[in-house]
Amino acid sequence: MRAIPAVLVLSLVLLPLLGLGYGLLAPPPPALFGGAATSLGELVATSKAVPLLIRSLSLSGVVALISLLLGTWLAWLEQRCCYPGRRVLAIGALLPLAVPSYLLAAVLRHELSAGGSIGGALGLPPFTGLVPAAICLIVITTPLVQLVVGSALARSSAAEEEAARTLGASRGTIFRVVWLPRLRPAWAMSLLLVALYAVSDFGAVAVLDCPVLTWRLYQAVDYLRVGEAAVLGTALLAATVPLVIAARWIQGHRQHHAQVANPRPAPRRQLPLPSIIASYVVHLILIGLGVILPVITLGLWLLRRIGVDELASIATPVRHSLLLGGIGTAVVLVLALLPAWQAARGRRGGAIDHSVYLTAAIPGILLAGGLLLAALAWERLTGWKGSYAWLLGSGVLLMLGYAARFLSEAFAPLKTAVLAADQRQDETARSLGAGRLRRWRVIYLPALAPGTAAAAVLVFVAILKELPITLILGGAMGLRPLSYRVWERYDEAFLADAGLAGLLLMALGLAAVLISLRFRRHV
Repeated sequence: MRAIPAVLVLSLVLLPLLGLGYGLLAPPPPALFGGAATSLGELVATSKAVPLLIRSLSLSGVVALISLLLGTWLAWLEQRCCYPGRRVLAIGALLPLAVPSYLLAAVLRHELSAGGSIGGALGLPPFTGLVPAAICLIVITTPLVQLVVGSALARSSAAEEEAARTLGASRGTIFRVVWLPRLRPAWAMSLLLVALYAVSDFGAVAVLDCPVLTWRLYQAVDYLRVGEAAVLGTALLAATVPLVIAARWIQGHRQHHAQVANPRPAPRRQLPLPSIIASYVVHLILIGLGVILPVITLGLWLLRRIGVDELASIATPVRHSLLLGGIGTAVVLVLALLPAWQAARGRRGGAIDHSVYLTAAIPGILLAGGLLLAALAWERLTGWKGSYAWLLGSGVLLMLGYAARFLSEAFAPLKTAVLAADQRQDETARSLGAGRLRRWRVIYLPALAPGTAAAAVLVFVAILKELPITLILGGAMGLRPLSYRVWERYDEAFLADAGLAGLLLMALGLAAVLISLRFRRHV
């Protein structure tokens, strides 16, 4: 029984990888999907996997470095400085987290290109390619760094810094001895999150015509080029390995500092005028590009052609989004509860933690393609005709994709909730003769409720915004949720429909961010 959580998590990780390996080593016959037979070497050459891998890693590295610098500075301003409007700007800088990357990319391309209102006025070239994709991803990922580094700063006490200053240590020495050991794990986690996000992003690079692994992999899967998809998927998987290794190296041997019962925050320093101006400029750029410009642009798209037909047609995508979000959230929570319980109460919590977070390192486009190849391999190996179509059309592959992609987002708050449950109450109730069901109803359900609510909010919003898994694994079901609607309508230049669906997605995302503030301590 104790091995069930680990087996469950490893199955979610290995299933798409096994499908990927089978598609690479035993591609289907050309007659099945058309095309000529090619060797592995020819597939690698024609797919241009190596240049695409280099470009993906370059994009990821640039985005991670700039986001780390900006996010750390914003976190320091929020936690250690004092200037007018600090609280409002700090919260506003987090709001781009609610905007899907493909939606922000569509807005920026429309407004900052030569024919857009801003790009036309400034004489800008077409907003496509590697640099625009980096700008879009930096706007989205900088709040992630601000959250992680800001949390590390908020948990630290000023006692060590004051003691070092009393002993005559310089600012450089204080930073190296006091702050660097505390910020190093936060920086490693931030680099890992941002780099993985950038290398696995599909929406922004697709909208901005940036040729990287994720975009080419989607094209290969969409056109049923199985061998090429397997090669590109393997290259994309290889792109995540050095990121994890680099993050572990940066983190180093993490030192467990003694925790202060009531940490005393450091006194806030008044910023000089040049720093205040620089702070306002950075916040204005991030909030303007990440929140204000998308809201205004989507609203204008909607107002240009708003009618009864558009309002009526949006009901179906909303219903499909709520349906997929509700079922997907329930599936993910059920699958995440057992590993969370075992990690919090069992002896192999560390192994389960690493396995769960490994699922988050696999890009969504790779999960979707790997699951498709796994279903195809199942049909070929078992001879069960029609099983591939059934797995795809019934939603089984879609739910597996959601579970593998978002298991870690539900795992963290659920594990925190399990740790918060007092085992002494359970032992007392058991000694008084209370049965298992009654102990769960009276003791564990109230303790798990806040963490479960936080996990549900995080997973539900993540499913609403998810694009590649929904596109590849959900299309055969005939469901067209809001994310699908934005992608489809923008591609077909129906900007009014795309604007309405985008505004609804942003509203749901912003509402979830505000709701999650109530459960922040459980995340």
